[in-house]
Amino acid sequence: MNALRSIRGLIRVLPALLVGLAFGALAPGEVRAADMGQIRASAPTRVSIADLASGKRDRLEFSDAAFSGWIRRDGEIYLEADVAHNGLLCADYQAGVRFGVGAPGCSNVQWLSEAVYASRRMQCNNAGLRHVGGATDASLTAIFDRITCAERIIRCSGAGCR
Repeated sequence: MNALRSIRGLIRVLPALLVGLAFGALAPGEVRAADMGQIRASAPTRVSIADLASGKRDRLEFSDAAFSGWIRRDGEIYLEADVAHNGLLCADYQAGVRFGVGAPGCSNVQWLSEAVYASRRMQCNNAGLRHVGGATDASLTAIFDRITCAERIIRCSGAGCR
């Protein structure tokens, strides 16, 4: 009889336990996507090594601990970004980048472009994934010579976003 009561008690508590696991807690100091709508990180751009050697300025590179990539004069971009997902429910994540001019680098930035999204992936079960992708936006050619800063933007949609 006691075993039966224990099983019934577990059955009553199980739904709350599963909900708690599905919406798992974030580590202290971690930014929630729903709090900001988007998760952002910035990095100054620099002329690529190949361009420095040839005296050209046709490709700008950017990187920090959260992301890396490049933009070419023709508006082609490449982006790599690590994206963390907390919780068991699935969410759709997009990794993108926008460009601006600051003085110096990424201080007091005036954003010159909208975000260009280069990667889209579904993430579930507390899985962190590396987003890798590229895109081309011809409107970036007009601002290329002014760019000093790149900002990675992670956008999340779906039941698993928090």
